[in-house]
Amino acid sequence: MSALTLNRAMFALAVAGMVVAGLLWYWHAQNADIPCTNAGCDKVAQHPSSRLFGIPVAAYGTLFYLSFAVLCALRPSVPAVRQRLFAHLILLWGTTGFLFSVYLTYLELFVIRAICQWCVASAVIATALFVLSALTWRQPQLLVVPSEA
Repeated sequence: MSALTLNRAMFALAVAGMVVAGLLWYWHAQNADIPCTNAGCDKVAQHPSSRLFGIPVAAYGTLFYLSFAVLCALRPSVPAVRQRLFAHLILLWGTTGFLFSVYLTYLELFVIRAICQWCVASAVIATALFVLSALTWRQPQLLVVPSEA
């Protein structure tokens, strides 16, 4: 898979993650019932660990996915000498999102004892971003900036 294809896939996943986290943030902020196939989503949203410094965790997720999408959107215009830096940033951010997602999944399973399907969707997206960011890190120079004509 080419670096450009990887970058496009990561951008699309980041946008999908923004939608998932953004909806969760909206529902959480509105104290609305979260559409879910089980009661787990509301139980997770009402748990004290669903807020960090008084802010819904979904807000951080939305900002994470937004910043990841911005990195992917900017990457094609970055000069070749800066491609390695962007590959490092994307891997660092992908790893951070993945590890935080693992922590949140741990909380769901062993502390809250409820599963939110939206949170699982976000965890799957964060995991995919981590895997693709690792692949991107292995081939950072393959992304070429379009030449000006």
